[in-house]
Amino acid sequence: MKVVLAALNARYSHSSLALRYLQRYCEGQFPNLETVEFNINQNPRTILGEIARRKPDVVGFSCYIWNIEIILPLVRSLRKVCPGVTIILGGPEVSFDVEHWLTAHPSIDFIIAGEGEEALRRFLEEYERSGGEFTQEALASVPGLVYRDGEGRVVQNPSQPLDLASIPPIYHGDLRDLQDKIVYFETTRGCPFKCAYCLSSVMGRVRVFPMARTKGELAALAAAGVQQVRFVDRTFNYDSRRAYELLEFMISLDTSTRFQLEVSGDILTEPILELLTTAPENRFQFEIGVQSTNPATLQAVSRRADLQRLAEAVRFLKEKTTVIVLLDLIAGLPEEGFWRFGESFDFVYRLKPDRIHLGFLKLLRGSRLREEADQFGCVFTDEAPYEVLYTKDLSFAEIQRLKLIEDLVGKYFNPRFEHSLEYLLRGGRSPFTFFNEFAAKWEQAGCHWVEHSLLGRYRILLEFFGEDNPDLQPWLLFDFRCHEGRQVAPPWLGGRQDRRLEAEVVQSGRLAELFPETAGLSPRDLGRRIAVEQLPFKEGTQTMLFYYPLEGTRARTVRLG
Repeated sequence: MKVVLAALNARYSHSSLALRYLQRYCEGQFPNLETVEFNINQNPRTILGEIARRKPDVVGFSCYIWNIEIILPLVRSLRKVCPGVTIILGGPEVSFDVEHWLTAHPSIDFIIAGEGEEALRRFLEEYERSGGEFTQEALASVPGLVYRDGEGRVVQNPSQPLDLASIPPIYHGDLRDLQDKIVYFETTRGCPFKCAYCLSSVMGRVRVFPMARTKGELAALAAAGVQQVRFVDRTFNYDSRRAYELLEFMISLDTSTRFQLEVSGDILTEPILELLTTAPENRFQFEIGVQSTNPATLQAVSRRADLQRLAEAVRFLKEKTTVIVLLDLIAGLPEEGFWRFGESFDFVYRLKPDRIHLGFLKLLRGSRLREEADQFGCVFTDEAPYEVLYTKDLSFAEIQRLKLIEDLVGKYFNPRFEHSLEYLLRGGRSPFTFFNEFAAKWEQAGCHWVEHSLLGRYRILLEFFGEDNPDLQPWLLFDFRCHEGRQVAPPWLGGRQDRRLEAEVVQSGRLAELFPETAGLSPRDLGRRIAVEQLPFKEGTQTMLFYYPLEGTRARTVRLG
């Protein structure tokens, strides 16, 4: 029996957590089970050819909102080129509305709804025993299996949640193939909260993997030099003691691996915050879901939030730790219109996270909010990812504007433009109002139709806002010089085109005073590490020295004269 399990990851750098679980759980009885990983940017015909070439008896696909629209036509084609193959789908996207999947897509033979490890093993046992000629009794014995009975009716077996201690470790041995990958990892399944838009709210109580096993796998991934370990735990810090123990362990590791965790900001305890002050740089990245600050919206989606406590925790993380902070917002939630969403945006922006993720509501199959869509006037796409088109509170045109704002936040809300944006938002101006104005200018100029170089982004900001903001050009030059190394700044940005001032600074011998680590460097080496610009601010020109400790690093600055 030849079994092939396939995943279509969102990117080449990602790896499939599901396939590792399934292979590890089943390999004792089915050592020849093969897994193969593709990504959604690859040619579907090439993927089809690679699967067909293996001549499988059983093919399983791991299905999510980002790959289902590619998998469905792939399954139809696979049925044509391998007519005798048994096709089974699993994953969160097909675990709900199961009658729809088997009715609308006859090429699918079976679905495993919910956890797949034990279900797949039992299914393969029955397949091997019967040669694929299942009896109804055999099918009924597989937990979570969805199938057609003898009369063509769709039947779904009840699921049986696993004892997570029964699942063997999946990250062990030779992990060199994961060295430059983003690796997904979990220490729990389920979530204690009941947010109406999230599938974790219907997964039942929280179950945990054994602590010793979790630490062993984290140590193995860190030792392998994995680029990033991305936890899929829905609320990593729901149990503060357990979170503290794991964070302390990750801090102790001698590694360059970064760990990304989804945490609830308002339940970060004081001991955890103090512990994080000891974390090395680039060790942790926290994704904190704010989603909305509107009380009516939070109530409608059954989400509790102490926003004041969340703000305090974020400020502590930013001021006292090296944790990279990402804050999430969701547009299109019930009871939140365009300008009320803007208030949520301003709240998040003013916390000065490292990144803002402006997402759009997705009405996931199985979520309570999808069932209640009519009640809040939500219309969404028929195809995955089922993204909101408009609601009774937010029009389609307003969502399109928010899409432009999302794009601009991604392009400009980063350290490259921090001083320029701070200047443009002086006097307490609303960040959302500014980005809304920016989006209007961007669209009117047709900028949304083309890609723009990094230098082009500097120029656009200057052209759109420079006339009414006389100090924008010097602040843009300051930001450019801080982040773009020693490359010559263009004349329209006010950059100098010669190296006379740099030579004068080197000859003066002042660099060793300002930056003691430069003592002993030759004049040539010193010249390679500095740039000097004259910034024509309205209140007077300032001459600034920019020192680059290493190639590609942010400059350290000193005012001269």
